[in-house]
Amino acid sequence: MAEPADQEFLRSIFLMEAWDTVAALEGAAATLARPGGQDALFVVTHRLKGAASLHGFPKIAELAAELEEELAGQPLDTRALTTLVGHLKRALDAAAGAPASGAAAAAGSGAPAPPPAATAGPGSVATPAGAGPMDSDPIRAELEAFFAGNRDVASYFVPEATEHLESVTGALGALERGVDPDSVARLFRAVHTLKGAAYVVGCARVGEIAHRMEDVLVAAREGSRPLTAAAIETLFAADGVLRLMLGLAPDPRANVTDIATRVRARLDALLTGESPVSATPARDAAAETARTEPIANIPSPLAALLSAPRPALPRVEPRRPPRQTIRVNLERLDALMDLIGEMLIGRERVERRLDEVDRVGDALLASRARLAQCVADFERRQFDAREPAQRPKPAAAPGVALSVAEMFAELEFDRYDDAGIFARTVAEIAADIAELQSQLGTGTRALRDDMAHVHRITGALRTEIGRARLVPIGSVFGRFVRQGQEAARAAGKTVRFETRGEGVELDTSIIEQIVDPLLHLVQNTIAHGIETPEERRALGKDPAGAVTLSAAYEGGAVLVEVADDGRGIDPDFVRRRAVAQGFVSATTELDDRRALDLIFLPGFSTAAAVTTAAGRGVGLDVVRTNVRKLNGDVEVHSVVGEGTRFILRLPLTLLVSEALVVTVANERLAVPLNAVQLVMQVRAEDVHAGARGDAVLVGDESMDLVSLAGVLGVEAGPRRARRSVIVVRGAGRTVALEVDEILHKQDIVIKPLGRFLEGVGPYGGASVGADGRVTLMLDPGTLVEIADRGTAVEHAIPQTRIVETADETGGDRHRVLLVDDSVSVRRFVGQMLEKAGFAVTTAGDGADALARLAEATFDVIVTDLEMPRVNGYELIDDLRRRPTSRDLPVIVLTTRSGDKHVALAKSLGVRHYVTKPVEEHAFVTLVASLVSA
Repeated sequence: MAEPADQEFLRSIFLMEAWDTVAALEGAAATLARPGGQDALFVVTHRLKGAASLHGFPKIAELAAELEEELAGQPLDTRALTTLVGHLKRALDAAAGAPASGAAAAAGSGAPAPPPAATAGPGSVATPAGAGPMDSDPIRAELEAFFAGNRDVASYFVPEATEHLESVTGALGALERGVDPDSVARLFRAVHTLKGAAYVVGCARVGEIAHRMEDVLVAAREGSRPLTAAAIETLFAADGVLRLMLGLAPDPRANVTDIATRVRARLDALLTGESPVSATPARDAAAETARTEPIANIPSPLAALLSAPRPALPRVEPRRPPRQTIRVNLERLDALMDLIGEMLIGRERVERRLDEVDRVGDALLASRARLAQCVADFERRQFDAREPAQRPKPAAAPGVALSVAEMFAELEFDRYDDAGIFARTVAEIAADIAELQSQLGTGTRALRDDMAHVHRITGALRTEIGRARLVPIGSVFGRFVRQGQEAARAAGKTVRFETRGEGVELDTSIIEQIVDPLLHLVQNTIAHGIETPEERRALGKDPAGAVTLSAAYEGGAVLVEVADDGRGIDPDFVRRRAVAQGFVSATTELDDRRALDLIFLPGFSTAAAVTTAAGRGVGLDVVRTNVRKLNGDVEVHSVVGEGTRFILRLPLTLLVSEALVVTVANERLAVPLNAVQLVMQVRAEDVHAGARGDAVLVGDESMDLVSLAGVLGVEAGPRRARRSVIVVRGAGRTVALEVDEILHKQDIVIKPLGRFLEGVGPYGGASVGADGRVTLMLDPGTLVEIADRGTAVEHAIPQTRIVETADETGGDRHRVLLVDDSVSVRRFVGQMLEKAGFAVTTAGDGADALARLAEATFDVIVTDLEMPRVNGYELIDDLRRRPTSRDLPVIVLTTRSGDKHVALAKSLGVRHYVTKPVEEHAFVTLVASLVSA
């Protein structure tokens, strides 16, 4: 058995992973809208089931199994899924609150389950299942009925209302910094338009709240009721309840009727001059949940969680995801129509040129036919035996005078014999061909000019279409401000939000994909960066912290920055935490820049305890991963005591990217142009010895010179007298990369590599050229990280926790490769084997395991089956194909106990199939027997 401290540590890791699964399931609507989304949710749920079984939480494992079955069903029952997620959250809360020694035991007890709840999508209100909650929440029922019966209205009313509410949030945020007439007028216009739209479409409940908000603003504009801090707080609460009504911030447990009633009372109190009660919709929802939650009266929260059997879940039809729409300015549509008109004219010109080319081609064919006929006639007359030979004319007798015809023939320049006729015909055909060639050259030049014109039009058309997809980033800034304020209030901190560059435009698909990373950065800033008011006063700072969201153009990219004036990030503290958590060894030397990069490692956290906002080690690594998927990058800059800045560098659009095409080892590769800082040619004498190998002078800075062929692990081409070098920026650093040849700049359409190749090498995608050749797109961030590690092993930042092996310790311990996509399983089983004397190396999936096998040899492999990228079956099949690993013992450790899974594993040569949870003594004995054999 593990020590109590170890049990607590392992339980915290399990809870960290379990909450990640909950977060993925709560975002199921967005995930299911993507191809393969249901499979992705199935994998994380299956992983949770295995980890819960392994750690002794049978009820949580049962809930995960039910979720797994639900995700495997067709069609997917989203209401049942949300119900089970609610049960799972309560189970995890109870497990976190129970002592480590009794958590597993308590998890086996039973308790009445809370009533099920259903999901809500945009344009609908999340509704608890059963008639009871509906009877106590008539407004929720009314809104559900309205949106269910008026789907066409919801399709255009909800997006419009969302835009107005974003304007409301932005204006209220500006009013928090100080009341000014422009912000009040902007707020009034948004509320007034929303009220009118709600009444017109028949959504009276939304119109009532907006109407009361309008009355408050009218009183403020007239000067009878000033907009105090309490009034702005009440308007924020009204904004929140409107979002709740429209399904933009769904909360299945909230009683919409009670919350709306309280908000209306607070708005009426502002008009009558009474003192409104300060509260937020989130607090109202929490209070309502606490009052209606049936487990509140049960002494043990864990017992309250897992007792009696859950009620049968009602089957509902899955809600069709809403079609994404954007609003396009009429001027841009007019510009597109003008370009289409020019395109039609250009197409007609090209078609006319092609007709001329066809005419020239027909004339060439005719000339060719004439030439062939002429040659055939000449050959027939000269060489055909059936033709009578021309008799030679007898010579004139001496003394006999020539005839007039004979005398004329000798004077005639053109001879009308077969050879003369043939020569003249060939000359005529050659003249015709020369004339046609001249016409063809003229037509080709005109066609090239016309094609260049069409190319310019298509470029302009592409630009205008890209502009039509652009939306101001300010449309999402308001959401971050609102949620950040709620997080600050929950943390007991006072935060002032400022936004700049709201008019900067980004592709709508990019904005959708950076919402979660930016939201996490804002929450991370509040949880880690901003101090409490008392701490700030002691440091001589303003009690209210400042968080700034800004956006600006830089070259062909957009820089989005999240900055604060808080405590900053201490590199020394990060180093100590990294050593304590096993990410780096105590002897590793890291400068401040590399130390700050540690915060982006998966599982790393500087929080002292696990909370709902921090401490789970999940977030910043996901931020960097998601940003890099967009061919962007994220950097961090911090000054202790002054604050931290996170900078996201993003492309303007994902439709077409500009890239610099280079060659390495006869392979064409593309580097995003916005990551290329400089292109240059260096001579041998320009290269000097640096601290970590070759270096070149870039401006006034000495920069490491790294061979791109060496980074990619391929053989470099012959070195030329002048070496081609590109300076690339990524992951907050810059490196000079030597390539074989720099070809040209090119506009390319990037395609994803797919799940199988995702994460393999420093590649971010691929493009197919006109010749059918595939060009890989390099990911600047990953490329720079690999190049940086390759130039200094001692300064490298490892991507996984350090595990001592037999070679490193100098001992003779047997080596085990543990492959599982669950962090907690790797930690739990790894500690079990290490305690038994084995040297354990871990891998997150089959692809990671194959990389580990290329670096070292192992005595036994323990692998899960269901993993991303390369699953267990594929890993085993690959091992059996290789002569060096064909006889390597493999143990399958999985929750899959079905006959078909076992049969497939045995068909691949697996002799040891173990199902989770695992019994420590038996498992260690099995591994030891395979090693000794």
